[in-house]
Amino acid sequence: MKISWLAIYRLNNINWFVNLGVATTLTGVIQVQSFSLFIKGLNSDEWERATLAAGNEITGYLAKKHTNKYQYWNSLVKEAKNVVENDIIPKITLPESVKGSMTETLKWDLVNYLLEDAYSNFLQEPFFFDGLINVYEAGHMPCGWSGTWPAGKLVIY
Repeated sequence: MKISWLAIYRLNNINWFVNLGVATTLTGVIQVQSFSLFIKGLNSDEWERATLAAGNEITGYLAKKHTNKYQYWNSLVKEAKNVVENDIIPKITLPESVKGSMTETLKWDLVNYLLEDAYSNFLQEPFFFDGLINVYEAGHMPCGWSGTWPAGKLVIY
């Protein structure tokens, strides 16, 4: 198993954060209306719990249902981290005031997207991290979850 070049290509073609704070055309999301609410959501325990739950759902499902394929997980994590840290993140300009928290959140989302994509033939839709990439492609950033995951709505800025 390998990280998909199509997934990497997709990430490399995103116009990152061009619509931060601009009204969205995305449906099924909640948009925060201020930079301070964006930062609060981005750093919230609730958002961290939601993304951890989504990641754990992937690994738990693979460990139970696709044990043979799951054995490649750790090597794919290394490959995904390498791609994200060396090929994707250096090309992205982040606001200096929140560079640290945005970078860590972004790395987590992108690595998990690449892993979710690599295993997509073995997983059940909807794909959580693919949905986050749709938000990034629209020029926004996911920053929270309203409700108890998986019920609820994605919060973006």
